[in-house]
Amino acid sequence: MITIKNDYLEAQFDPKGAEISKLIGMQDGLNYMWKQDPCLWGHSAPVLFPIVGALKNGTCRIDGKEYHMNQHGFSRNTEYEVYEHDDTHVVFHLSSSDEIKKMYPYEFDLYVTYTLVDNKLKAEFRVENHNEDVIYFQIGGHPAFACPFIEGEDANDYYIEFEQNETVNQKIIDVERKGMSHETKRLFDNERHFFVRQAMFDNDAVVVPHFKSRYVSLKSLTNNKSLNFYMKGFDHLGLWTSKHVGGLLAIEPWVGHTDYVDFEGDFKDKESAVALKKGETFNCEFAVEIFQ
Repeated sequence: MITIKNDYLEAQFDPKGAEISKLIGMQDGLNYMWKQDPCLWGHSAPVLFPIVGALKNGTCRIDGKEYHMNQHGFSRNTEYEVYEHDDTHVVFHLSSSDEIKKMYPYEFDLYVTYTLVDNKLKAEFRVENHNEDVIYFQIGGHPAFACPFIEGEDANDYYIEFEQNETVNQKIIDVERKGMSHETKRLFDNERHFFVRQAMFDNDAVVVPHFKSRYVSLKSLTNNKSLNFYMKGFDHLGLWTSKHVGGLLAIEPWVGHTDYVDFEGDFKDKESAVALKKGETFNCEFAVEIFQ
């Protein structure tokens, strides 16, 4: 494990997946990340690359060839290089390899930088293309937080609150067909919060595109602890919990999402696929602000 620390927070990371493993308040000693119980979900915050969600039939086409990847891509199960590390920041690096090219043929460099600034953990993603004419990818985060924060509390007392009132629809995942439907339904009508209830997640994640708020918060009715989750450069927000509410809530910034149920195109045709030309860099970031 790699550790960084300041007066407010201690963060621990696993180089496998460049994953946030723990985010501990120095004042209250609580770990605000999901505890990685494999009975519900064995991860806590892997990096999603070069796809977000699932490929239709686990297959994509690139330059006339078929490639296969599991859900959310290979990044979350791949060991990153520790590129830089000091007391308050760490940089992880992942690049193409012979094994990766069996799944994804492009040359790339992916840097994931975590930095502690007061009571905030910042995560910056940078993709570089040095060799190919154009590379295509999706990218995202999957940070899952303890919900409830305090052992023994009731997750039903917790709620998601957007910074501003929103009028926005959510995209609907077709669980039976294992893909994104073209159906949407209203999530908010000039509203800003909803309580964490199992029924919200019966169709997998709540997927929210293009909203106004700079951040969403996870709060409780029973204590003053909370977190704000900021995202920049992403076009979708996924909110997800395991099949049984009462342990974790994932707040996921995405560029892209799982394939539509009727998708038949090439990788470059995937919704929100980033086209990165040679010599160019793509950046996006999120941050978690903890109030103990």
